[in-house]
Amino acid sequence: MDAGRNILKDEQRRFARLKSAQHAAALNLIVYGGLTVAELWIAQLAHSRALAADGLNNLTGVASALILLWGLQISQQRPDSEHRFGHWRFQTIATLFSGLIMLVVGLDVVIDGYHGLQAWYQGKLQVPGELAVYVSLAAGLAMGTVSLINHIRAKQLDSSVLRAAAKDSFADAVTSGGTLLAILGAKAGWLWLDGGAAVAVGCLILYAAWTILRESIFELTDGFDTKKIAAYRQTISAVPGVKGVQSIEARYAGDAVLLTIGIRVNPNMTVADSYDLGERVERRLMDEYDILDADVKAYPADRDPKEAPQDPEKVKS
Repeated sequence: MDAGRNILKDEQRRFARLKSAQHAAALNLIVYGGLTVAELWIAQLAHSRALAADGLNNLTGVASALILLWGLQISQQRPDSEHRFGHWRFQTIATLFSGLIMLVVGLDVVIDGYHGLQAWYQGKLQVPGELAVYVSLAAGLAMGTVSLINHIRAKQLDSSVLRAAAKDSFADAVTSGGTLLAILGAKAGWLWLDGGAAVAVGCLILYAAWTILRESIFELTDGFDTKKIAAYRQTISAVPGVKGVQSIEARYAGDAVLLTIGIRVNPNMTVADSYDLGERVERRLMDEYDILDADVKAYPADRDPKEAPQDPEKVKS
């Protein structure tokens, strides 16, 4: 038991959420795989750079889904001697890798679109075939549906992995819509739209990659939302017996939160009573915020928190 909570049951509950997130990631893999094959194949037949760019974009979805599945699987391993709090951060590592893949492919798509604009300027472009219109329309509808599913499941499971997948699939739905407009425009005689749309798609991929990378790096370097820390502080201060909050250190372990807290207590409180108070603080945080673990330390309220302990040698003198 940890602060009155059954650790095994809590672990099983969190693992069940990871398993559900895996199912959603598997759906992403199937949809992305089908769209990638269809778009890259039809892009060659229909001579559409925009559709090819969208196909490469969806190829990043395939790679991302595979990496996210790997991260979710590793995260379900139980704590060991080298990973005391478990393997939760592999979710964030997987998200980071998927962002790196998106970054590389985004650059490639932008370069390909630029070459398409050069070909248009030189009069070497062909009008995209009719089939490209239907494929890009189907891709937009499919990715819109996947994005909605990812968003709903991310909220239900409070999953950072699925939140990243939702951002990725939403960007993919938008780019598929842009691809459709570009193909229709090119068929209407605006051939520059085909290469131009590829550049725009590449820029959207780069933006989505940057947002995912920024959030992953923020969490992996122990960054934390100050508004949440303020909420924790308010909750802790409301626990009877707490005279003040000296410090709160928070970090993410995947979707879970780990806290190290310093509370100020009555200086006459016994060790046993201060321990019980720490357990009550941890339990309150678990109930209100579903944190994974809190290490609560007690400090006497009558001592200045900035006051350093005296050197025993100086005391003797």
